Amino acid sequence: MKSKQVAIVTGANTGIGRETALALAKSDIKVFLACRNVDKGREAVGYIQDACPGADVEVLHLDMMSMDSIRKCASEFKSRKLPLNILVNNAGFNSQEPSYSPEGIGGSAQVNFLGPYTFTRLLEEDLTRGAPSRVVNVSSVTSRYSDVFNPVSFLNKYEEGLYARTKLANALFAHEAQLRWQGQGIESSAVDPGSVYSDIWRNQAFGRPPFSWLLKALYAPTWDGAKPVIYAAIAPYSAEKKNNRPYRFFARGVFASPLITSSPPRVLELPVALATLFGSLIDWPVRRLTGGLIWGKVKEVAGPKFSYDRDFSSRLWKHAATVAGFSKE
Repeated sequence: MKSKQVAIVTGANTGIGRETALALAKSDIKVFLACRNVDKGREAVGYIQDACPGADVEVLHLDMMSMDSIRKCASEFKSRKLPLNILVNNAGFNSQEPSYSPEGIGGSAQVNFLGPYTFTRLLEEDLTRGAPSRVVNVSSVTSRYSDVFNPVSFLNKYEEGLYARTKLANALFAHEAQLRWQGQGIESSAVDPGSVYSDIWRNQAFGRPPFSWLLKALYAPTWDGAKPVIYAAIAPYSAEKKNNRPYRFFARGVFASPLITSSPPRVLELPVALATLFGSLIDWPVRRLTGGLIWGKVKEVAGPKFSYDRDFSSRLWKHAATVAGFSKE
C-alpha cells in the first residue's frame, strides 16, 4: 500500500497558507501547519477539518523571525521520521516599521528569505527521502522590480531589507536550489500569487480604512490567491524545463502576461510598473465576473530577470549559509 504524502505549509494559520493547506488535505496529503501562533494554528486545523472531515493535519510551532524556533521546528519534524514530499514556504512579512530578528537581521529579510532558506536546508535530507518532492517559494510580482542587491549587505545586522529584494531573494533561492539539487529528485519553484487581500497588508497604511475597503473589493480573496500556490505544489512534474529554464516560476492572469514577464528594457520599466499596478486592480474583478474563463489559468512563465544570474544566486546562497551557521560550501 502506497504511503500517504506529507507536506509542510509555513504561515498556514491564515490566508493563502491556510487555503493551500486545505487543498492539500483534500488531496489526501498529511499536512503540517507550521505557524508562529499555535492557538491560531489549532483554529486553522478546525477550519480545515470542518471543510474536509477526516483531514490529517497537525500544528508545528514555527516563528520565522527566530532562528532558534526554525531549528526546533525542523528538529521536531525530523523526529517523526517521515519523508517530506512538499514544502511550501508561504510565511511572509511586510512592515513599514523597522524590525529585527534576535540576531539583528532585518525582519523582512529574515522572514521572507533567511528563515525559509534555513528551514528548507535543515529539511533537505527529508525532502530527498520523499523524492520526487518539491519546494514552493511564495514570491511576488515586486521581485520583478527589484535591483541587483549586495548579498552581504542584504543580510547585514540592523539593516531593514526592501520587500521587493526579499521576494527576488525567494526566486534566487529557488533557482540556486534547483541547480544544486539536480539528481536528488527535488523540484524547486517560485510563485507569484498576484494581488491578494490577505494579512500581509495588516502592517501597511493601505491595510487600514478607507484604503482597505478598496483593496478588499478589488484584490482576490485568499482562497483564490492560493490557487497558483496549490498548482505549484501538486502540478505534474515537468519532463524537461521549458525554454531551458533552470527552475519553475508560476503566475496567473495579469501577472502571467508577457507585458510583465518579459523583463522590459530600463526605459520602459516605469510604464510597465504602472501597467502592472493598473492590472493588479482589475485582475480579480475580471476573473470573478467571467467565472475564471478569463485569467483563471495558472501558467509557467519566465521568472524575474535577475533570478537567473548564477553568480548572484550562488553568492546569496553561500552568504546565507554562513549567516545561518551551515558549513562552508
